[in-house]
Amino acid sequence: MTENEFWEKYARESGLGDEAKYAGDFGFEAKGFFGTERLAALLAGKKTAAFFSYATFAVDNEELPVSDERYIVRGADGEPLCVIRTTRVQVIPYDQVSWELAQREGEDSSIEEWRDRTRENLEEEGAVVGFDFAPDIRLVCVEFEVVFRA
Repeated sequence: MTENEFWEKYARESGLGDEAKYAGDFGFEAKGFFGTERLAALLAGKKTAAFFSYATFAVDNEELPVSDERYIVRGADGEPLCVIRTTRVQVIPYDQVSWELAQREGEDSSIEEWRDRTRENLEEEGAVVGFDFAPDIRLVCVEFEVVFRA
């Protein structure tokens, strides 16, 4: 099913109507096993948030997501799996992310594990995009819920 067909089915079944638009597709950058684990956690309701570097939005001149936007999530094969609706978007420094918020990502067993993994990801991303990691680096936290499944 194409992305447009998937969206039209969702819009029709949810009562949004023909005028409703989606904000784009939402990806979980890890490929292979880790990407599959993240998608499974999302579909099971265990993953209800994702963090992104604010710097990447700035470098790409992209607007931040906003609450109540809808995105299509694709599987590894490119097929649409579900539609998520953003419930809250906030910009927060890395060193101020609470365990309560971090665990919504559904990937780590402690705040220390989350910090280590996230720092490593930010350092790798910064090397490509052109920013340096600092404890107060700003993150965009997108909280969401699954509102439609394939």
